[in-house]
Amino acid sequence: MININLLPPQLKMKRIAAKRNASLLSICVVIILAVAILGIIARSLESTFATNLNSSKNEIEKNTGVLDQYGDLQDRAVFINDRWQTTQAIAKNRVSWSQVLQDLNNSAPSDVQFDNLNMDADKTPNFVLQGNTTSEREIIKFKDKLEESAFFKNVTFKSSSLSQTQDQEAAGKVKFTLEFNLENK
Repeated sequence: MININLLPPQLKMKRIAAKRNASLLSICVVIILAVAILGIIARSLESTFATNLNSSKNEIEKNTGVLDQYGDLQDRAVFINDRWQTTQAIAKNRVSWSQVLQDLNNSAPSDVQFDNLNMDADKTPNFVLQGNTTSEREIIKFKDKLEESAFFKNVTFKSSSLSQTQDQEAAGKVKFTLEFNLENK
C-alpha cells in the first residue's frame, strides 16, 4: 500500500511539528514522573535512615549510661579491694600488747624488778628494759625465758652492774639493761 499525502507542505510541517511536540511532551512527562517517583523513594529512604539513626543513637546513649554505671561499680570494687588489702596488712602487723606485756611479766623471775621499759617500733632493738635483781643468775634466767617466748627475739645484754648505794634495800642489787626485738613485727 502506497500512502499519498495530499496535504499542503505547511500543514504537513505543522503536523510533523505537532507529533514531535507530543512525543517530546510525553517524554518530558515520563521523565518528570520518574524523577518524582525517585524523589519519593529517596524521601522514604531518608526517613527510614533517620529513624534508624535516631534509634541507634538512643541505643548508644543507653549503653553508654550502662557502661558508666559499670565503670562506677568497677571503681567501687577497686576501692573496696584496696581497703580490704590495707585492713589485711594492718591485721597482719597488729600486735596484741596486752599479750606481749603479759608474756614479758610471766618471763620475769620473782627476784627481777623492772625500772624502765622503752619501746620504739621504728628502731632496732624494739625494746630496751632496765631493771634490777638479786643476782646475775636471775638475769640469765630472765634472758633465757625471753628467748623462749613467742613474742621476743634477739635478746642481748646491754649492761649490768652492782648497785653502789648506801640504801640498805638497793645494796647488793644488780642493775641490768636488756635489749630485744618483737618477734611478729
